[in-house]
Amino acid sequence: MQIFDPIHNFIPFNAIEEQLLAHPFMVRLVHIYQCGPAFHVYPGVTHTRFSHSIGVMHVATLLFDQLAVKEAEKEHWAYYRQAVRLGALLHDVGHYPLSHTVELFLPKHEVMVNKTFALGVWDPLFSEVAKIYKKECGEVSRLVRSIALGEPTEPYFLSQLIADPHFGADRIDYLLRDSLYSGLSYGKIDLHQLVRSVRLDQENRLGISASGLPSVEALLLARHWMHERLYQHRRVRSYAFHYAKVVKQILMQQGALEDLQTFMKINDHHIFASLKDFPDEEKAIQDPQFRVQAYKCSIDKLAEVKKNYENTKNVWIDVPTQTSMTFLEGQKVRLEGEEIFWIYTDQKELFESIQ
Repeated sequence: MQIFDPIHNFIPFNAIEEQLLAHPFMVRLVHIYQCGPAFHVYPGVTHTRFSHSIGVMHVATLLFDQLAVKEAEKEHWAYYRQAVRLGALLHDVGHYPLSHTVELFLPKHEVMVNKTFALGVWDPLFSEVAKIYKKECGEVSRLVRSIALGEPTEPYFLSQLIADPHFGADRIDYLLRDSLYSGLSYGKIDLHQLVRSVRLDQENRLGISASGLPSVEALLLARHWMHERLYQHRRVRSYAFHYAKVVKQILMQQGALEDLQTFMKINDHHIFASLKDFPDEEKAIQDPQFRVQAYKCSIDKLAEVKKNYENTKNVWIDVPTQTSMTFLEGQKVRLEGEEIFWIYTDQKELFESIQ
């Protein structure tokens, strides 16, 4: 089986991955927008968590296949590769409706991802993987779970392929995908140059060759500007605030946070349909004219009230859940007598892992 993707072209799947894609919990992601309510501001961003998960699997595979392997690990390489692909497909399976929106008020979506593993949802599939690679089902489950959640693994780099904060597959795909569908050019990066530059250090940590530093710099800057123009756009965050209250109420009323089966039946379209039963104030969020009524975000509630004579109930303090990028003084690394050019970031580990 193969799927044609607008970012990565043809992406192949094996029989096990086909089964996973057909699972109801995965199919649910077809009905969850990748960028939540951002479509109210950027009408093109109606792509889904499903297509993103497929893209992450593809990018993670490209990164994995590029890495040199030590002799002791070669016999497990095919097994690791399969685990990475499954972990990539499952990394977002626990997302709330409208993606990160409701995380303003509720625990991170990784809690729900973890719950699917704890309840053995994927064990029938993992049993098939275990038979093929002569492993125990529990061993497969633990490895795939750690990869999906970015938790420490052995070898260590497996946990970095998807969730690495610098050049993990998750970040690479969402920047490329969100850039395409939003129409913003900031997220465009040279994927293949970046992939060709990845290396493993002596401790099996993911790193980048000196020649690949410009690609990582471009990735960091792309993330910065996409946060500035899309993810932290004041109207996008304003819509997120309005929707978050509605989504939280629906999830709580239906007991979805306690019951996984109920949770997995609720998607974006369920939320939109349920709005008809809400008071006019909440229902109005779907009105095209609501755009002009969206809250303006303020960093100082009192100052905003004094400045615009606003009612205090119309002013809320917006604290972004994630900074786009922190600039520090340039840092340099010297390895084997070679001075590496610096890169601006607050993530020290990047330099420690450069080959």
